[in-house]
Amino acid sequence: MRVLVVDDSEVYRYALCAVVAATHGFEVVGTASSGREALDVASLLDPQLVLLDVHMPGLDGFQTARRFCHRHPDAVVLLLTASRPTSTTTAGAVQVVEDKGTLSPQWLTDFWLRQGGSR
Repeated sequence: MRVLVVDDSEVYRYALCAVVAATHGFEVVGTASSGREALDVASLLDPQLVLLDVHMPGLDGFQTARRFCHRHPDAVVLLLTASRPTSTTTAGAVQVVEDKGTLSPQWLTDFWLRQGGSR
């Protein structure tokens, strides 16, 4: 599973990359520190899953997710936040906003399987 990690916090980017690296069958193909950067590198990296922070300067996670899903409809975007998560689902492949603190290799695997993905 090819994963793009997008977060303006270097600490969270590192932590999310560590979770992905510890998840069997998943690999970080790239990171980005902003929504614009993510959109710029996505065509080159061809991620299947994007872990995307909601709160970023410039393009926030929701705006980035909408644009990303329009350009890459086969990719799954998971919005993440360190603040209070919501259960709102938006259009396209964007998933519910999830608390960054709940991510683990098992959670990530289960999430992907719920999306119809395979290992």
